[in-house]
Amino acid sequence: MRKVIVTLLTIIISLSIYSNLYSNPILRPDNNILKVELDTIYQQIDTLTITLLVYRPINANAEFTTIRPDSNDTRIKLSVAAAFTGKDLKSIMGKHIEKGIAKWGYKSIANGYVSIIDNKVSIRPIDLSLKAMQTKAIRKQGYIFQQMLLVHDSLVMDCKIFGERKTYRRALVIIDNKPCIIESQQRMKINDFSASLIKMGIKTAICLDMGTWSHGWVRTETENYIPIGKLTQSTKDQTNWLIFTD
Repeated sequence: MRKVIVTLLTIIISLSIYSNLYSNPILRPDNNILKVELDTIYQQIDTLTITLLVYRPINANAEFTTIRPDSNDTRIKLSVAAAFTGKDLKSIMGKHIEKGIAKWGYKSIANGYVSIIDNKVSIRPIDLSLKAMQTKAIRKQGYIFQQMLLVHDSLVMDCKIFGERKTYRRALVIIDNKPCIIESQQRMKINDFSASLIKMGIKTAICLDMGTWSHGWVRTETENYIPIGKLTQSTKDQTNWLIFTD
């Protein structure tokens, strides 16, 4: 059985998660002593077996931040890159809102967005709802960032900006009404990654910045900091993050 990085980890997510995949769940200790649950999911695609890691923060508050998270801050349970950073290495894609403050970034190519209002995380396509949600996020001191929608209503949203390139992938998804992070352990085409999420029973998913921006980290119940991600050359230039806090 694969060793995982957060002690005695598993998620019994739902029966639908376990259709069309292989997984080896372990009995988990009391949730109150864990920071993040982690499950290792195996899927068969043609002749290849791919591995997906599912990070599920426990009793956490989600935040979008443009302040680089401090790995010594024990209140932060999980940190990953969020929206794309511009070629100037300073700007963020699209209009984004941080603690109710709206800021403009470079021209957005996104077809989806994430809103965090009253600690409720929603993933939606960009449509007429965006302006209303932006107004609400400002009024409620919430958060919004734009990204590429990968799955909507259990359908793959064709994502052409990456072409046929294979790299490691990461997405924000909702499982049991809670935000979770899923990342691939193999290089994949983006639409193949989206299809693998649907096989897990995921109904809605949005891309998180990955490629060479994949550096993130997770904290265990003993307060240890453990880095995650594969390619991290661009970490120093990252401008924004999705974090989960106590």
